[in-house]
Formats: sequence, C-alpha cells, structure tokens
Amino acid sequence: MSQQQKMHNSQLTTELGRKTEKFLRTIWEPLDLFGKSLMGNYWRTVYLSIQDAIAIYILLKIPDFIGHLIYGKSFSNFGICLQENALGASHYACFIIVISDFLLWIIIAARIIGRFLADLWDLRKGGRHGSDQP
Repeated sequence: MSQQQKMHNSQLTTELGRKTEKFLRTIWEPLDLFGKSLMGNYWRTVYLSIQDAIAIYILLKIPDFIGHLIYGKSFSNFGICLQENALGASHYACFIIVISDFLLWIIIAARIIGRFLADLWDLRKGGRHGSDQP
C-alpha cells in the first residue's frame, strides 16, 4: 500500500466511510481498466466529463430542492414562474432558481467545449491523445 493510500485511509474515521470507499474502488477499478482498453488516453477526458456532469446535475437539483422544501413547488421553467403571483416571494424565487439552472448549463457547455478545444490543439501539435487536465 502506498504512502498516499495510507494517509487517505487514515482520514476515514467511520466504518461506513471505509466500506463506501471499498465499494467504490471495487466498481471503479474494472471500469477504469475497461475504459482504458477501449479508449486509451481519451478515457481520462470521458470520465472527467461524466464526473463534471454528475456534479453539476447535483448542483442543478439543490436550488430546486430548496425551493420545493420552502414553497412546496417545483420551479423548472420560466412558464411556471409566470403563473406565480407577481407580488409574491415565490415569483422571484422561481426566477432565481431557473436562472441559476440556466447558468449552470452554460458552465457545462463551456467545460465540454474547452476540453474539446484543448484535445484538438494537442492533436494539431502532434501530442498525445486526450487531455491530462480536468
């Protein structure tokens, strides 16, 4: 076991944390081998994009979840916002939640385009396939 793994394992103080990490490693190692064998260096770009999509999806759901807890409504588009009372707080909360979702989708698109351009630039220079940067 490497020094980094020993340090990481010592940080996990609960049994649930250790079991969760073991479970995730059991899934990740075969998946990583499979991805590398199919895609080579592109695998890193693919799994980083998937990881970003999952994280941003969770971020997209947090404002909607908070709005659902506070107002008991799901604010998913501008049409729903227009149905709310213009003088009520839920009207403005709805617009804030929908706009924050829209801005997070812009971030997703920018990251995908940025990775694509970085990989394209590496290929044009005759470098390696796949981006080594997140």
